[in-house]
Amino acid sequence: MFATGEAMRQVSHKNEAIELGGTGIEIDKSMSTFRELATTDHNLERLAAELNRIYERAQEETLALLQSRPAEQVISPVREWMNATQLAEYWQLYNDKNEPTTAGILKWSKRPRDQFPLPHAYMGDLLRFNRDEVDRWAHEEAERRRMQNAKRRLKIA
Repeated sequence: MFATGEAMRQVSHKNEAIELGGTGIEIDKSMSTFRELATTDHNLERLAAELNRIYERAQEETLALLQSRPAEQVISPVREWMNATQLAEYWQLYNDKNEPTTAGILKWSKRPRDQFPLPHAYMGDLLRFNRDEVDRWAHEEAERRRMQNAKRRLKIA
């Protein structure tokens, strides 16, 4: 017999069946209360074996559930030609809201020729950046800044 009601409760003294929120669970007479089972070593072994079985089943079902979920693809392909936003994502230039920021990229691309602008091209009205050229520029710019900082330190000293 199953008990009725919303709460889980004992049907009889021997724990034959319980109901939890409308779902009936039948319990074998061998699965009495912990206090009853823990009276002998034999019963302790049975209880340990039953708990181990429940744990292993839960573990298998959890792994099966996790493996059934499709893997999320976060990696976006790196393109040969990128717009300013794609370049900001490629260079991992993000603002406080974790959005790609293009202000520096646009500023660098508008530098005069004698100040080493970020290499770019226009495809119609669209500003585009070649990955190989901007990577090379980034390395050269880092070296130029190291040299400028070294010169400043020498002037100070």
